Amino acid sequence: MIEINLLPEELKIKTKGRSVDQAIVRSPLALMQDRLFVYAIPVILILFILIHLYFAVILISKNGQLINLNRKWADSAVQKKALDEFNQDFSVVSADASVLGQLSRQRIIWAQKLNALSLHLPAGVWFNDITLNSDSLTIKGAVISLQKEEVSLINRLLDSLKTLPEFTKDFFTFELTSVQKRSFGGYDISDFVLVGGLKPR
Repeated sequence: MIEINLLPEELKIKTKGRSVDQAIVRSPLALMQDRLFVYAIPVILILFILIHLYFAVILISKNGQLINLNRKWADSAVQKKALDEFNQDFSVVSADASVLGQLSRQRIIWAQKLNALSLHLPAGVWFNDITLNSDSLTIKGAVISLQKEEVSLINRLLDSLKTLPEFTKDFFTFELTSVQKRSFGGYDISDFVLVGGLKPR
């Protein structure tokens, strides 16, 4: 027989059997929540450990990269030092080469001048002494002529010195500074001195 109790809930008499039934009805949901909580803790711990491992691997990788960069920096510092030393040596050599080039451009090629003197030397004229000073060239010589043309021969030599390019590019003037006559073996000999002024360098 079915009994229906229409009393309000708070007036109903609660029996132990019914409370046990209600506890049995409510327990599966509570058990599921408890189980989810229990399972969530290990999952969170595993995720936390994995995150830490990930960051540890990244940190180790970055440390390795930093060590490699430091090693490369040290190697490049050694190479930079060697390059600086090479550049310094090269600048010294370049300066020396520049000075040598300047000196070679400013030098006087005496072989050409002596060759020109020998080619344009009048017959009967010879040189006794050629002296070079810091600012002048002195030529001492003598001339003999059976036709008594000593002065003419000296002037011809002087004109050659004033017009030859081998001398005009390095000397601004040539002058006859001295002529002295003397006799030797019955012949008249004229000793002369020519002085040429060097152009400033």
